[in-house]
Amino acid sequence: MRTKKKVIINADDFGMTPGVTAGILYAHQFGIVTSTTAMVNSPFAKESLVLAKNCPNLGIGLHFALDAGKPISKNVPSLIDHSGQFLTGHSLMKSAKKSDIKDELLAQLELLLQWYPNVTHIDSHHHMHLHLPEALEAVLEVAEAYKLPVRSFTENHWRTVDSTDKLYYDFYGTENVTIPYLESILKNIENGVSEVMCHPAFLDPWLLAASSYTETRMKELEILIDHRLKEIIEDQTMELVHFGGIHHEYR
Repeated sequence: MRTKKKVIINADDFGMTPGVTAGILYAHQFGIVTSTTAMVNSPFAKESLVLAKNCPNLGIGLHFALDAGKPISKNVPSLIDHSGQFLTGHSLMKSAKKSDIKDELLAQLELLLQWYPNVTHIDSHHHMHLHLPEALEAVLEVAEAYKLPVRSFTENHWRTVDSTDKLYYDFYGTENVTIPYLESILKNIENGVSEVMCHPAFLDPWLLAASSYTETRMKELEILIDHRLKEIIEDQTMELVHFGGIHHEYR
């Protein structure tokens, strides 16, 4: 029975842009970020993973992209529009076939493994694997085959795939990105393994062009390196971890 509090601070969108990559690495080196997930279909992804090799304690998983940019696979017609970009929203939900989703997931995961062999887990951009049933089926099948944990919401637990006990996904947006809000999360962490999701970044032109979530990422970065959070973690006797070892907790 687990009684110790273990916390994963996971930064999404690694490799999306140079500024996002730099912000995540800074928040790991000088703050509390322990884990990140890479968007391998970004033009900046390969270089970001070269930089990540200088941070051996940073866990790196796959941020499976299904509704942003272009696919890695050459033949996934149910996922793309006439220009070869991923479909989004209702169009994607209506069109996507599990076989294409799984093919694209495997392509992204194999590319990440080629660039960075020590992959720790799988999550997805905009939580698509938790919103689209066909995506969840594909992710669970691939995760089981590769023995990788998967991000889940608290109510989701799967017999053959590891995950955390709780996901805190609302340190996000202008209202919740504050020191007091993140302090309240950390002070109320329960026993077991918890994940806190975040999106730190330095602003750059590519981020401003690609995302509606921009300036607040800088605020997240400022908070994640604040010394008060490290003090709370020490006071609460939490252990900061990444997904790489949690399967030992669940097998």
